[in-house]
Amino acid sequence: MKASEFKNLIKEAVREVIREELMEVVQQPVQEVKKAPLVKTGDAITDILAETRQTMTSDDYRNVINADSSMAQGFNSSMFRPKQNFNPTSDDPAVVQRSIASAPKVGLDISQLGFINKAAAIVNEADRKQKERYS
Repeated sequence: MKASEFKNLIKEAVREVIREELMEVVQQPVQEVKKAPLVKTGDAITDILAETRQTMTSDDYRNVINADSSMAQGFNSSMFRPKQNFNPTSDDPAVVQRSIASAPKVGLDISQLGFINKAAAIVNEADRKQKERYS
């Protein structure tokens, strides 16, 4: 027997075995994994952990467990901190209106909302009440 004939014989035998195995896999009924319904306990943390446990796959778990600090290299926490102090300087609606008008117009324009003109007065009143309450 030549080497090429032997090689072809092995290939045909492997194909036959693979066909048989695939037919067995195809013919087996698919079993549906039934999950128990979530029961709310009233404790938010426990409920969240139970929901996570039920929906998290093993791949998700591996991704979380294999996480390390190198994954956070692109995270810049300074983007969440204000660049300047935003304490209101006046309760006067006219001053607030001028400040709004002179502010840079980037992103969402909330100046049209009715409570914005009174925001400084609300913040100052809240500060006064906090000082009164805890001083």
